[in-house]
Amino acid sequence: MLLKEKNRIGAFVVCSLILGLLICGFTSASASAVEKVKVRVISDWAFQAQAAVFTNAIDKGYFAEQNLDVSIDRGYGSADAITKLASGAYDIAFGDINSMMDFNAKNPDKSQAIAVMMIFDRPPLSIFTFEDSIKTPKDLEGKKMVTSPGEANLRMFPLFAKLARFDKSKVHLVNVQPQLREQMLLKGAGDAATGFYYVSLMNFKQLGADTKKLKSFLYSNYGIKIYGNAIITTKAFEAAKPDVIKAFNAAVAKSMHDTIRTPAATIPSIKKRDPTVDEAIEKERLDIINREFVLTPYVQQHGFGNIDKQRMAESIEQVTEALQLPKKPKVDDVFTDKFLPPLKDRMLK
Repeated sequence: MLLKEKNRIGAFVVCSLILGLLICGFTSASASAVEKVKVRVISDWAFQAQAAVFTNAIDKGYFAEQNLDVSIDRGYGSADAITKLASGAYDIAFGDINSMMDFNAKNPDKSQAIAVMMIFDRPPLSIFTFEDSIKTPKDLEGKKMVTSPGEANLRMFPLFAKLARFDKSKVHLVNVQPQLREQMLLKGAGDAATGFYYVSLMNFKQLGADTKKLKSFLYSNYGIKIYGNAIITTKAFEAAKPDVIKAFNAAVAKSMHDTIRTPAATIPSIKKRDPTVDEAIEKERLDIINREFVLTPYVQQHGFGNIDKQRMAESIEQVTEALQLPKKPKVDDVFTDKFLPPLKDRMLK
């Protein structure tokens, strides 16, 4: 009897230990799920191909692998996205680094922003025309240009005019809402129009325009050194959660390989958030983004995500002049590379 009692006690102890371990394991797993850090992201524009690197990372679980719970909202321009970032409504923004510099310089009393990963090595700023008489930027003199107040192309237009050697005062501006620029150009409201290259080109195609007759002048082909869109956060968030930024960038780097190697497979993540998008259009748009603005010769040699400090210094000079910044920022005030993944993870093919 005594032996049986001992066996019962032993069995009870073993079962208790097993149950305890199971409970601990369950609790640990639950805690792990609960501990995922929420990160709020705002993009620069609508859910189009440029946002695929983020939406794909969410849907493929790349952020979750880094213990992040990431949500993303569409934006209404880089200036708007950066303003909302600085207000604390978002933790990270995807937007134009030059608009970020402008915001910082003109709002020293507000939360300052800093870029932590470069996405567009070239800016997509451009001017489009169907006019046979406009063969060079100088031919814009005496012509009407459809544009929108406050948009990046227009704000950098004086610098473009200076470097392309024509008189900007001789170009007559026709101001319309940003979403109407391509339509208004096709209706004859102007002879040329400003626009982000990958946005306007695909808009013209969707509007049925004969794009074989379309000419474009990319600002970056005329001596402009500036960079384009980057991953941006506030200096307060950078100081408070450096590990989160590092983890976020690691997931983006992994997703970037998808957008380069299998771009079509990343587009459904866009359509999931906006069912009205045309997947074929967005696939073509992503191809343009990759070819013209991400996979530049510099990026192919040095990897994506980082900057050339000398070029950035020259870029800051140009932005300070073009936007009439009250104070010229330093390179380290604009961009930091301390949150970038290892170079091997940033080499794209």
